[in-house]
Amino acid sequence: MTDSNTPFFDTGFQPTLPSAEPGNLARGDISGASIPTQDGPLKVLVIEDNEVDFMQVSQNLRHGRLRLVLTHATSIGAAIDELKTRSFDVILTDLHLPDGCGLDTVKRLREQCDDAPILVLTGLDDETVEVEILQAGAQDYLPKGAASSEWMRKAIEHAVQRQRSVNEMRRVTDELKESHQLLRHQSELREQDNKKLERLYQTAQEFLAKASHDIRNPLTVIKEHVSIVRDGLAGQINSEQASMLEKAMVRADDVNAKLDDLLDSSKLDSGLLDICRRPCHAGEIIDQVRSALSQRAAMRGILLEIQPAVHTPMAYCDEQKACRVLTGLGINAINACVDSGHVNLWVRHEPKDQELRFGVTDDGVGIMPAHREKLSARFNRPGLTTEPEDKILGLGLSIAARFCRLNLGQLHVESEAGLGSIFWFGVPTIDSNNLFPRWLELQTAPMEFVFLTSFHLSHKCSDAEKRDIELLLTYLTENDEMLIHSSPAQWWLASSSIHSDAQARLNKANSEIKRLTEVRAASPVAHLGIETRAIWDLRMPATELIREYHQIVNPNAVPFA
Repeated sequence: MTDSNTPFFDTGFQPTLPSAEPGNLARGDISGASIPTQDGPLKVLVIEDNEVDFMQVSQNLRHGRLRLVLTHATSIGAAIDELKTRSFDVILTDLHLPDGCGLDTVKRLREQCDDAPILVLTGLDDETVEVEILQAGAQDYLPKGAASSEWMRKAIEHAVQRQRSVNEMRRVTDELKESHQLLRHQSELREQDNKKLERLYQTAQEFLAKASHDIRNPLTVIKEHVSIVRDGLAGQINSEQASMLEKAMVRADDVNAKLDDLLDSSKLDSGLLDICRRPCHAGEIIDQVRSALSQRAAMRGILLEIQPAVHTPMAYCDEQKACRVLTGLGINAINACVDSGHVNLWVRHEPKDQELRFGVTDDGVGIMPAHREKLSARFNRPGLTTEPEDKILGLGLSIAARFCRLNLGQLHVESEAGLGSIFWFGVPTIDSNNLFPRWLELQTAPMEFVFLTSFHLSHKCSDAEKRDIELLLTYLTENDEMLIHSSPAQWWLASSSIHSDAQARLNKANSEIKRLTEVRAASPVAHLGIETRAIWDLRMPATELIREYHQIVNPNAVPFA
């Protein structure tokens, strides 16, 4: 009798099998109350050479609620042939087959198919055998005769779910391994690219240095010969010829300046440009700029007025870089003026801001408002020249702005189109309370700590010896450090570092002192003391850090706000 509510065979599959040699196959579709699966009906491979046992398995599956497609194999060889051509969701196998026996059956099937669960049909009921079966690669075992339809259904469902989880984990693991290999390969490629870029950068640096040297040498010879001819040493010349030769001299100086700009721009980008901040007189900066600008202004017929630096305190800056900036601003101002224009170079003290301001004022063409913010951009020079032949790279103002930052100041501009421009920059005075805060803002590299170290003379020295010591300490100071002259016999060194090892910094300072004494071996050795006074963690608020700095350096001063 057939129960209409139980699963049935819908492909003509008969419950009795013809007598067959091992290896014969039979297939059928067993349908029931549909329990959805990921790929439709479950495909089941049953490996059983005993017809009675197979009929019992098929009968149990017939009364289950799963929709199944059965494939029957009577030997391991036939099953392996089938696995090579088809995929199955679950494998049910007997342990004892014509061409396999015991755990070897499971191992051979697992070697052939590792993505489908294996359930073992066994007549044994032994825990030891169960453990061995699982260790061989099976997921579960079903005792023959005791496996009801419900038990078999649940066993198959659970085995399929577990295997799908295992397959998913395996897939994810394989993807992670592949991603890891890809990332490692990409990392190796990036490392190779970085090394190549380093070589290219080094080559570019060497090329710039060599090109600069190779260009400067003949340029110097050209200037010497032009000067000889201009001064009449090679024969009498007229005023028009002298004017042309004078312009050639100025243009040769322009070439030198552009070479300096190229080299400095490259050094700034790589962090190799040295900075040497020290006390200097404003008058010395003005005097160095005067000769470079006077010649150019006279050639252009521009009235150049230079204000003397009278009664101004000493500045704390890199003197050479301040001169470079002021010279560049003066040349731009002269180029921006029409004939009979006026350029004023000035310096003044701003006690409120504790700084000296150097500036250049002109009555030239001025700058459009839309162009002012682009002035410090590299290769950009909007509205700064009236000479069509002045085709220059436009690195000057970009470098000037960065030099001002290295000198603890900023470059400023005020201009109106057609009315002229005012360019100025500030540098702190030697007694400014803003030296340390400005230096702290300048640090762009990742920092964790700031060290404050004291250098002090332990006995009386002459003024000349003190100047020598300060000069040597200044040139021994690294780019990310700042040496502050506190008194004739004491200096403070502020240093930034990404390391918290204070002893390493002390050892470095001691070696510098040793070098200093070796340099001064020809004269009485000045005994310098060194002491770390503070190590600040940069996670603390900047205002608190600056306040603690002033309490150490200026204990008797008015509390810093």
